[in-house]
Amino acid sequence: MFDLLRIRQARRAAYAALGPFVDRSVADGPAPQAGDWLQPQIIGFLATAVTVIALRTSGALRSHALAAVQSHVLSALTGIGPELIGEEICLLSSRRDPAFAAGAIGALAFVEAQPTPSRQDAADDGFERAEGGRRMLDALWDEHVGNCLRRAHALG
Repeated sequence: MFDLLRIRQARRAAYAALGPFVDRSVADGPAPQAGDWLQPQIIGFLATAVTVIALRTSGALRSHALAAVQSHVLSALTGIGPELIGEEICLLSSRRDPAFAAGAIGALAFVEAQPTPSRQDAADDGFERAEGGRRMLDALWDEHVGNCLRRAHALG
């Protein structure tokens, strides 16, 4: 029962943190197709971001609970079925795919740059600091997701 509550809390937090960036990517150009999201760098970025946000929000989760959070949030963000997302994460991780790893590292920086209540208070002290944080988030998103989506569409 407690796992269900923590799963729900983790899903909400991860979707709230990533949803606006996905919405912006979709609004910036032609809508990405499901296959566009399956690039290793994007999968590494999104899976890692969801995982870290979930763990920070809900504390330690059992592996099946964490997998449920990942599959639900990634499916909601990308439109890809949860089974395929899970398979891709396992495959790319086990192969130690360099693009997947680059996305994962980028996600760690992205999550670290996310405002938290304590960091939000500090950011409220100055508009420039808050703007700098937002620019960093945008740059990390574009580097690991936005540019990959644009390349996929250009090659499409």
